[in-house]
Amino acid sequence: MKKKKTLYLGLLSLCLLAVLLFAAPVKAQAAAFRQCSRNTKVGKYYIWTDYESNTVRISSSKSGNGTVLVNAAPGRTLNTGCISNGSTVYYIESGPYNADYSYTGYINRVKTDGKGRVTVGTLKNASSPTAYYKGILYMDVYDKEPGPELHTYRMDTKTGKSKRAIKYACVREQNGPYLLAQPNSGAIGPLDTYIYNCKNGKTVRLTKNGGIAVFISKKVYYSEYTKGGGGPDSVLRVRSCSPSGKGKKTIVRAIKAEWLERITSRYVYYRKMNERTSQWTYYRYDIKKKKAKKISADTYNKQVQG
Repeated sequence: MKKKKTLYLGLLSLCLLAVLLFAAPVKAQAAAFRQCSRNTKVGKYYIWTDYESNTVRISSSKSGNGTVLVNAAPGRTLNTGCISNGSTVYYIESGPYNADYSYTGYINRVKTDGKGRVTVGTLKNASSPTAYYKGILYMDVYDKEPGPELHTYRMDTKTGKSKRAIKYACVREQNGPYLLAQPNSGAIGPLDTYIYNCKNGKTVRLTKNGGIAVFISKKVYYSEYTKGGGGPDSVLRVRSCSPSGKGKKTIVRAIKAEWLERITSRYVYYRKMNERTSQWTYYRYDIKKKKAKKISADTYNKQVQG
């Protein structure tokens, strides 16, 4: 009887221990910040800047005009672009132009319920926020005056202190502490393509002849011109590497095209124009089979434009 009682108490203790372990609070991982747009859902919301009404708008639906999350402050203009993690939004307002066409950018933060609006800092010629990592906000900043050339600056959202992070390049995508950046020249290519490490502040240039670049799972996929520079005789290859820029590997050796428009882990999408008829032909290249297949314009647009 004593032995049975001891066994019972032992089992009861194990059960209580298990309950305590599974009931212990688990620290939730913070949601990642993403660049917002009218067609991009971040958490529960679609969030976007509306230049005409000078507002940041929010909606739980993909259609409609949403509601006003915040109005630009009096005397300021709301800049295009904002970023959010679904609960917090960063956006930038510009003050009046100075004689040299420069302006003061006001970097702001607000909750998606409209509360807690605050200016975290100011920065000359700040354009739009592009990324966020552990208290540091990254943003496009015009060069000496509003014009074509942009740099990426970083700002500590607690102190408001800022400095340049990447010269003559804008953040295109973020994956954890890694940022993909390219110049905003408007050219199809070739482009300098960089990876910036938010942890150590170091920049690695992947290529001088880049096209598109994307994060796919735990890798970077990017196109690189091996011939030409966006003309009819251009040839591109597709390469992959780790987010730190190491372990470069060629996964598609040669595609004859002016540019590539989308890369996935399975396919590469591109199109060619018939110079005689000015008609486009659309292709999907199978990376595993190493073969290209013609596809319809509708199928192509759905895959490329979403």
